[in-house]
Amino acid sequence: MAEKLTIGKLAEKAGVNLQTIRYYESLGLLPEPNRTESNYRDYDISYLEHILFIKNSQELGFKLEEIKELVDLKFNKKAIGLDVKKIIKRKILELDTEISKLSLIKEDLEKLDQSCNGKMKTSCCPIMEKISRK
Repeated sequence: MAEKLTIGKLAEKAGVNLQTIRYYESLGLLPEPNRTESNYRDYDISYLEHILFIKNSQELGFKLEEIKELVDLKFNKKAIGLDVKKIIKRKILELDTEISKLSLIKEDLEKLDQSCNGKMKTSCCPIMEKISRK
């Protein structure tokens, strides 16, 4: 017989809190679990694997709505790798755009840093003046 877990045990094993599991369920990231006769949630070990999939996806930078797409593909018997690759490529493009924006911000900050010797009062600081005008 498969190991059965309470929501508390599942949360502990997955390294999340109870509210996270309930939230994932409400978003459709986790299927509704079976219920015991006294109406408690009754999870099996597949839920732990499922939550780890969600957490690993988050570590790769995916937002919950994107993870929902991945979860749906994972359980879609007709889905193929190309479907997953489309999501990955879309994420790569999003990250490339974000990296470009961050690089421009970094360049602006470096110019600001170079504009001030750090010895004057903040009321006269060129950094503060430039930020005020931006």
